[in-house]
Amino acid sequence: MKTIKILNILWLSIIAIGVILLIFKIVVDSEPGAIPLFLVTLGISGFLISKFRKKSGTKTTK
Repeated sequence: MKTIKILNILWLSIIAIGVILLIFKIVVDSEPGAIPLFLVTLGISGFLISKFRKKSGTKTTK
């Protein structure tokens, strides 16, 4: 259970860093960069995968 919380914090921090970089790149260069978009996509997909693993794990143990 602790590892799921740590992973959620990790994924949410990756999303936050990606959003901050994305906003910065849009303000400075007037276009989004590939790395911030990749970080946001990676963070969202990792967060959703960990959520689905958590749900499927609790269903099988009951």
